[in-house]
Amino acid sequence: MDTESLVILVGFIWGAYMLFKIHKRRKLTNDPAAGLVPHRETKRGEMPRVGEPGSITFNQIKILQQYSFEPDKSWSREEANLILDAVKYLRAVCRDVGDEDDGPPPLEIQNAMLRLILTEQDIRDYVRKWGEDRRNQGFDEFSDDEPVLARNNQYSRVEGEANRFLIKDDVPDRPPTA
Repeated sequence: MDTESLVILVGFIWGAYMLFKIHKRRKLTNDPAAGLVPHRETKRGEMPRVGEPGSITFNQIKILQQYSFEPDKSWSREEANLILDAVKYLRAVCRDVGDEDDGPPPLEIQNAMLRLILTEQDIRDYVRKWGEDRRNQGFDEFSDDEPVLARNNQYSRVEGEANRFLIKDDVPDRPPTA
C-alpha cells in the first residue's frame, strides 16, 4: 500500500468516525440539529438568548461601549436593545430613588440592578415591552430623555434593589430607640 492510499484510507476512517459521533449525539437528544449545534440550558440567574445571533448593529456596539459594556458580535439586535433598555430603566429608577444631582449610579450598583432585571423573567419581559413601546412611540434606541416610569410590581422590585444600594441624604437622622 502506497502513502497516498494510506492517507485516503485514514481520511475515510476519520470521516466515518465523525459521522458516527454526530449520529450518536442526535440520537441521544432526539433533536435533528443536536449534533451540529451545541444546546445550552439557561441556568437560573442567566439571561436567555433572544433574537438572531450576530445581528447586533454597529450603532448598538458603540452605545454599549459608551455604557462600559464589551459587546460580542454574536449578540442579537434584540439582546442589545434589551440591555440598553434595562440600563435606561435602572437609571430612571435610581434617579427616582436618589438625588437627581448625583448622576448615574456607580457601575457596581448598575451591574447588580442589571443582573436583577435581566435574570428575572417578569421584569425582563416588562422592560423589553417597555423599550419596544418607547421605540414605537418614536424614541430611538439611544435617546437621552429621562422617562417617567409606571409604578407597578416590576418597578417596586427594581426600586427595592436600588434602595439596598442608594442612600437618600434628605432623610433626617433619628436617634436610636431603646
